[in-house]
Amino acid sequence: MNLESFTGVWVAMITPWDRGASQVKLEAVPGLVDRFGAAGVRGLFILGTTGEGTLLSPKQRMALAEAVLAAARGTLPVIVHVGHDRPDAALELAAHAADAGAAAVAVSPPCRYRLSSEELLAHYLCVAEALDSTPLLLYDIPATTGNPLGAKLLCELADEAPNVVGAKVSCEDWGAWEEYLELRDKFALLVGSDELAFPLLALGASGLVSSCANVLPELYVSLFKAAQAGEAARGGVLQRLVIRLCRLTRRGRVPFVKEALNALGQDVGEPVPPLLPLTAEEREPFVRALLDLVSEVEKTLEEGG
Repeated sequence: MNLESFTGVWVAMITPWDRGASQVKLEAVPGLVDRFGAAGVRGLFILGTTGEGTLLSPKQRMALAEAVLAAARGTLPVIVHVGHDRPDAALELAAHAADAGAAAVAVSPPCRYRLSSEELLAHYLCVAEALDSTPLLLYDIPATTGNPLGAKLLCELADEAPNVVGAKVSCEDWGAWEEYLELRDKFALLVGSDELAFPLLALGASGLVSSCANVLPELYVSLFKAAQAGEAARGGVLQRLVIRLCRLTRRGRVPFVKEALNALGQDVGEPVPPLLPLTAEEREPFVRALLDLVSEVEKTLEEGG
């Protein structure tokens, strides 16, 4: 596997949504893709937690994947999250993503039941074998799935399915990360916790997948470059700005991220139900604080961090 394929900043792209029509705003996709490409990100990660994938029907997920892959073709690689509680649905989504040209698929585990290591292994092997050569990334996000994955499972899977190439790890468990980082020369390891981005990148993680990169992708690109260059002081400045953005958006909650994009001129609509948009009382102070932070970030980047 070429680890370089999964380095850099991957935007955990939101799904534009027309609340009135109860459908994906496909017409908003090209503008978002162009915006992220111009910012210098490595690629897009779609239909995960920030992408509200589990709130969409399989048909809606497929339509969004097709639109993003079409808009990004030739410019940005796309990782498509295909996790589903039903294995047959996960297999259908994975096959569709592979046929549509995804650079890789990411798979979170079923979350209704607490699964044993044997059950997780069997589930992931089923998906990996069905994909043939399309790369597969574990999506380890135990806070929402209740099923932690871990480095041991990653190794066991890769021994039997060579297209298992790494993991997107959205957890703040340093013990789990220590085990993952021991595999940094063998697997792609994508950080899914913005608050830990710089230290984990400095320790050898391949890249990061960020919800807040929807809002300020240039900040995250600069952070990644600082980590690659070993620039600790600059990285610290940028990481503190990332943490402020995370706090402002309530750790990248979808309603806040979408409100930020709307305020910055990208018409992405509202959250997918049952998520609710910000109230008028929430919106005004949020947008004011956002614009202040955007100005500070722009000034910092112009000054070289």
